[in-house]
Amino acid sequence: MFAWFLIALVTLTAVAALGVLADSGLRWWSAIGQLRREMKRTSVIAELPAFRAGIAQGGTAFGRLPSRLDVVVRPATRAA
Repeated sequence: MFAWFLIALVTLTAVAALGVLADSGLRWWSAIGQLRREMKRTSVIAELPAFRAGIAQGGTAFGRLPSRLDVVVRPATRAA
């Protein structure tokens, strides 16, 4: 008799857990669908962040004086 009670308890717990998971899944599905619909309606494109100014790279190696200008200045290719 006690075994039947445990089986029923485990079964009811599993059904309740599946119900909660299904409800959560449907809520996520609905939220993602609503987000997609809103993204289609709005055509606003967010601007990329501004890049920083060029960074001086290079210079003298081991303290020697350069015979020519060794400094290379180029614009940054990645946002900080």
